[in-house]
Amino acid sequence: MSAFRVKTTECRVGVVGLYNAGKTVLLTSLVNHLENHDVDRFVLGPRGTTVRKFEPQRPDRGWAAFNFAGFRDALVHKGRWPEKTRDRSQYSCLFERSDWTFSDALLKLYDLPGERLADAAMLTRSFAAWSDHMFATICNDTPYRKCCEPYLTAVAAKDVTEAAVVAAYKLSLANLILAYKPLVSPSTFLLDTAGSAAKPDSAENLAKTRVSGLDFASEFAPLPAAVRASHPELLVLFADRFERYKDAVVVPFLHALRSCHSLIVLVDVTMLLAAGVGMYDDNRQILRDLFHVLDPGESGLERVGRHLAKVFLPHDLRPGGITRVAFVAPKLDLVHPDDRDRMLGLLKRMVGKLAENIDGLKHAYFNCAAVVSTRVLPDSEGKRLLVGVPYRDATGRRIPPGPEQRFKVSALPDEWPADWSPGQFTFPEVYPTVPTRKDFPPEQVNLDAVLDFVLD
Repeated sequence: MSAFRVKTTECRVGVVGLYNAGKTVLLTSLVNHLENHDVDRFVLGPRGTTVRKFEPQRPDRGWAAFNFAGFRDALVHKGRWPEKTRDRSQYSCLFERSDWTFSDALLKLYDLPGERLADAAMLTRSFAAWSDHMFATICNDTPYRKCCEPYLTAVAAKDVTEAAVVAAYKLSLANLILAYKPLVSPSTFLLDTAGSAAKPDSAENLAKTRVSGLDFASEFAPLPAAVRASHPELLVLFADRFERYKDAVVVPFLHALRSCHSLIVLVDVTMLLAAGVGMYDDNRQILRDLFHVLDPGESGLERVGRHLAKVFLPHDLRPGGITRVAFVAPKLDLVHPDDRDRMLGLLKRMVGKLAENIDGLKHAYFNCAAVVSTRVLPDSEGKRLLVGVPYRDATGRRIPPGPEQRFKVSALPDEWPADWSPGQFTFPEVYPTVPTRKDFPPEQVNLDAVLDFVLD
């Protein structure tokens, strides 16, 4: 069959989502299933489609290799989920699909840190426009306004100085982190350029040790219009640092996404329900900012050009451009099977308008478990009981792996409530269940359907 493969179809797929949404776990399970494909456990295309001649490839220049072997080993032997994404990485592989007669597939998977999503609003804005955007967000949202009181006080003072504004803004960013608010920008305050993440600490210590910019000598903060007008020297200083930060951090991140053909957008419904309505609103805002700057979709003429490029151009010269988006609600195994349809419904209601308002964009919704780590007791009907190995104790502290335990999970609502508080819904974390044998991928639900959709 391979003798008839006259071309290579390159598929660039970006995986995005706020931190702890499960990007690395999803990619680790996905690669494991492709490398050791089983037509019954991972269905692609028409039933019976096989994957053969799977070969890992070197990542593109400037990209770190996605550490598949290390991440799988952590799942199996170290009793923990993989470390969060600390830098952008890529996994590239070449394989044949039996239902693709004339083409083999070159799949490039991009794993990008979720913290950088908070900077998406910078890309198409000047420093002044970004400042107005951030200032409006802070002033018009009570939780953000409370966290950012030090900053608001500093910019309202008669004597506004660089040191005072930066220090107050960093203290405000620290308050946001401790309040689990995701719109932390510059995102290097939460995840610096070396891949070091902010660790639990007091707001004062975080403000002293973290950086609001590229480094301590290049820190900046948003300035409201009145301060920009009264302190033009501060405007010039911060604007220059802002542009250098955007070029070094934001542009490479979003350029990588724009070069993709498809996106997998993880929306952790369980986390949004557990964290309260504020986290829901924050996620929607960040996704709106992201899609505004990515500008996905295509016109009819662009669609024709894309198909012609597939036929006549080598795969490395074919243009990018996002034409497909898979919205994925991960961690399906943390909800009771009776609620799986509700999980999908909540995902659609949250992001549906975002996708439907974009012309020329194919989109679909999935609930997914990249690694199934719970099971349902046969006699638990109506009780919403799951069985798994608890990851944390009742106080939230991580505990060593132990015996399986029963635990109750919340029922999912049919609609997003008009208001809900943190802790109103609970979905306890569990240790991953991954076979020790390396060529035996973990049990999954709908991960194959997600890949099938994005492989255009």
